[in-house]
Amino acid sequence: MESRGAATELRVSEDGLRAEAGWCEALAASLAASSAPTLVGSSVLASAAAVNAAHAQIAAAGLRCSSRIQATAAALTRVSASYGENEVHSAAEFRALSPVKAC
Repeated sequence: MESRGAATELRVSEDGLRAEAGWCEALAASLAASSAPTLVGSSVLASAAAVNAAHAQIAAAGLRCSSRIQATAAALTRVSASYGENEVHSAAEFRALSPVKAC
């Protein structure tokens, strides 16, 4: 059985890669702007301490995710430039080919 997405084509463009990079940057900024919840109750209580520790772990995970998404955005920006250069170079090479002559 073939999945529904198998028949679709991957279409890549320099502008599309830059747009995806922009989306990643916005998402990373949104994650970085999110803050951990405020401390809960007295830190003397074991349950409050556990909740506060969980909040700290969630905040740290958010920062790690934000950093990874920002790195992806930077990579997409770099790739979009080299992709465009490659397309220009490939088109020039294609135009330089001798036309095929039919017998």
